[in-house]
Amino acid sequence: MSDTKTIQLRKPLTYGKGEAATTVESITLREPTAGEYEKAESAAGVYGLQVALIALLSGVPVDVIDQMYTSQIDEAADFIGSFGKDAISSLNPSEDEYALALQSPVKLTADDSPLNVSALDLSEPTNQQKRKASKAGGTFASSIALISIVSKVPKNAVRALTARDFMAACAYFNGFQLRRTADSDD
Repeated sequence: MSDTKTIQLRKPLTYGKGEAATTVESITLREPTAGEYEKAESAAGVYGLQVALIALLSGVPVDVIDQMYTSQIDEAADFIGSFGKDAISSLNPSEDEYALALQSPVKLTADDSPLNVSALDLSEPTNQQKRKASKAGGTFASSIALISIVSKVPKNAVRALTARDFMAACAYFNGFQLRRTADSDD
């Protein structure tokens, strides 16, 4: 899988006026971070999460992305979704504790700091932790908060996780739903 994707627009899109006008003939996307999912979620408004995320990743204004053909929006969304595909498709019951080695370690500072993370120590969240995380806002904001609370890693470091690492942590938490079946011993 490539880390970037360029989509040639079938119809060039222009925004701005006069000499400040910009014409877009293609957009280039890359793997999002957890924080970008959170930003897109809060900025989704009338355009929706996918369009807001595509705009954020491509650097093209959201109202311009909104003018793209739906098949090209779908192509962009499929590319973005591909980064979490492995974590979601291999969903298994989760163990009580798990050390998630990050595929892309987070290095936000030059010194030895909790903002620099190469692994997340995760465990099954308590109801209290889930309630506290849910106060953060939408699905992505709550997931970032829950990962931060459980792993004791600052939210800024969690926001810097790549989509692959973020989705793997989310899949771990979702694995507890699979584990708790009517015929289980847990």
